[in-house]
Formats: sequence, structure tokens, C-alpha cells
Amino acid sequence: MLKREDLMGNWQSPVIETIENPDGSFIYIKREAIFIDDNWDIFIHAYLDEDGEKPFFTIHAKGNYIIGKKSETLPGAVAVDFHNRARYVTAHQYSLIDMLNETSPFDGEWMLDLEHDVSSKGCILVPSIETCPVEYDVIKIQGNEIYFGDFTSEQKEDIKKVSKGDQNPSEGPDGICSNENRPRQLINYPMIKQDD
Repeated sequence: MLKREDLMGNWQSPVIETIENPDGSFIYIKREAIFIDDNWDIFIHAYLDEDGEKPFFTIHAKGNYIIGKKSETLPGAVAVDFHNRARYVTAHQYSLIDMLNETSPFDGEWMLDLEHDVSSKGCILVPSIETCPVEYDVIKIQGNEIYFGDFTSEQKEDIKKVSKGDQNPSEGPDGICSNENRPRQLINYPMIKQDD
């Protein structure tokens, strides 16, 4: 059974990951997860290219987590509930800045390479904490590799059908923020535990 001490430390993607979105498009990312006691931080660095040379945006989220029961469908995996305390977004392209200024306004304006706190209002890339207070996931640790959950093709199709188009559907109330829609498979890409 997964224990808190198993998670402790810094985990990073060893390669750029190609992820299919619910709408069938693709995004290229690198992830970093940090676990200290019952606190977690995750950074998702998104790129426009599979070589990671053109940064697109960075999502940073943090909070507390609770380890749940063993998965009934994924051997070795355990349910983990990630309670969100804060969410931040950094835009690295002017085209994204323009889109965010139109769709996700602040008291001021979005600025290039500046981290913005989107916890209360959310934005087109991530929902607010009020909309998504908990992300329901699964985790499996195998040696120095950690695997998080991923939606099956059927789940992605269901998410696509119910999405209103006003938020990232995979993180909305019918996506990873729904206990009923907890991922039913593991992501193909592990993160590797970094040496202290």
C-alpha cells in the first residue's frame, strides 16, 4: 500500500511527453511533482514543439493530498485526492497572452513570462479552486518511477460530450475534478525520482 514517505521528494519527466487532449489535439509537456509531508506542488511546462524549444505556458498548482484505497481496476495503483490550495499560470507566447486577455481578464492584464494567480477566477487553461477544489487521481510507484492516472478513450469521449467549451474539459466538474470520473488507466509516461 502506498505510504506518504513513498511519495516524498522531487519527481520529474525524463523526456517531453506527447499528450492527447479530449478534443483530439496534442500538447507537449514536461512535469515536475514535489511532495513534502502532506503537501504537493506540480508544475506542467507546455511546449509548442516536441523538442521543448518553444515554451507555451506553465501551470503550477499546490495543495494537500489524501491517500485513499487501492484501485480495484489498476493493480498496484492507489486513489489519491489532491486538494487544491492555489493555481498559477504563466504564458510564454504573445498569442496566448492575447487569448487570455480576451477570455480570462484580471484587474490588470496578462503579461509575458509572469506567473498569475488564477486560484479565484480560473482561466481558459485551468478552472478556479471553487470550480475544482479536489482533483481525483490514481498513483502507482514502481521503483524510482511514479505514474499518475489518465483517462481512457471512453472517458475522454464522455468529457468531450459534456464540455461546454468554457474551460479545460479534463479539469472541469466532469473531468478529473469528479470522483465518479477518476482516471481508469495510468499515463504512459512516468516521472523519475530525483536524487536528494
